[in-house]
Order: sequence, then C-alpha cells, then structure tokens
Amino acid sequence: IFLVAACPFGLLVSVPLAFLGGIGAASKQGVLMKGSNFLEALSKAETFIFDKTGTLTQGVFHVKKICPKGMTAEELLELTAHGEAYSSHPIAVSLQEAYGKDVDLGRVKYIKEFSGFGVMAEIDGKDVYIGNSKFMNRQGLYYHPVSEIGTAVHVAVDGRYAGFLLIEDQVKEDAARAIQELKRAHVKQTVMLTGDNDATGQKVAKALGLT
Repeated sequence: IFLVAACPFGLLVSVPLAFLGGIGAASKQGVLMKGSNFLEALSKAETFIFDKTGTLTQGVFHVKKICPKGMTAEELLELTAHGEAYSSHPIAVSLQEAYGKDVDLGRVKYIKEFSGFGVMAEIDGKDVYIGNSKFMNRQGLYYHPVSEIGTAVHVAVDGRYAGFLLIEDQVKEDAARAIQELKRAHVKQTVMLTGDNDATGQKVAKALGLT
C-alpha cells in the first residue's frame, strides 16, 4: 500500500504506508527514525551491538564492598568521596552517597580528571589517585587485581596502594525481553561492549541471554 501526497512544488510523492506506520510506531516508543530508508536497512540488520552501562543496565550504582589496605574502610571511603567531589559520573555519585556526609572542599587543593581512567587529587596535602586498573598501570602504581563481579575503583595515596571499592550496577528489568524479541526477529548476534572486568561482563551477558 502506498500513500500518495502532494509536495510544495506540485510534484507527487508515493511513500509505502508500511514505512509511515513503522516510523510512527517507533516514535511512540521514543525512537526517532531519520527516514524510511533507515527503517528498511534496520529490518535487514543481523547484528545489534549494545553499550552496557545505562543501556542494558540501569546506570545506577551502589557501593557493594570496601577493601582498605593500611587504613580503615571509613577512611578509604572518605578519601574517595573527597577525590570525586566535583564529578557527576554515576560511579562518583554512588561513592558520595555511600559516604553520606558533606564533603569538606577546603581539604581538597586540586583535582585533575583523566577521562576514561580516573582522577588525581591533593587531599590534606597528600597525592591521591582514584581510578580503574588502567589508571593504576598508567601511573606505575601497584594495585590488587579484582576478579569479583562489579566495577573496582582503586585508590593510592602518596604512591602507596590504599585499597579498592567495588561498585555494582543493576540490569534493566526489560533488557532480557528486548534481547529475546530481537532473537525472535531473526537477529543472529547480540553483542555487549563494556569496560568492566570479564566476570561482570559474563554475568550480565548470561542474565540477558546475549550471544
């Protein structure tokens, strides 16, 4: 079925009604299609690639575990919360929420962020490094490898390892159903991209039935 419509210049354009219906249905679900040709291309897609955090998972983190070295858990959490004081990243927010107190910014002289790695801050006159394992490697700092499920935030103070905090995210309630619907639509591969460790990636992949 085709819909024939008049254009401003007096020309006639025919558009398959199925495309109009598809674009309209997608828009009701919050999906904006640029044109019918993209809808047609999408119908032939055999592989879908998803980002993990905030797409397949809720992107709302909470502190699951605190493992200090050479200080108390409270001291490690306090240092980390101060170092992440100016960040709005979901992981930083979860650390601040776990701390549960007002951050004394007078104790923080400066904070430098390294995108995709972590932050370096001067807190109480000490150089504090907070970030992932790649950040520790980049700075030449020793750290304890973490194989547990979750995102590990490592901390080093004045060049010495101070421990890590384990952060966990939750899978979205409708994510598994979305993957199953794609499989029923004959999509052959569903792929997830993540910067988390292998154990975390495997747990989410198994829960959602990713290929």
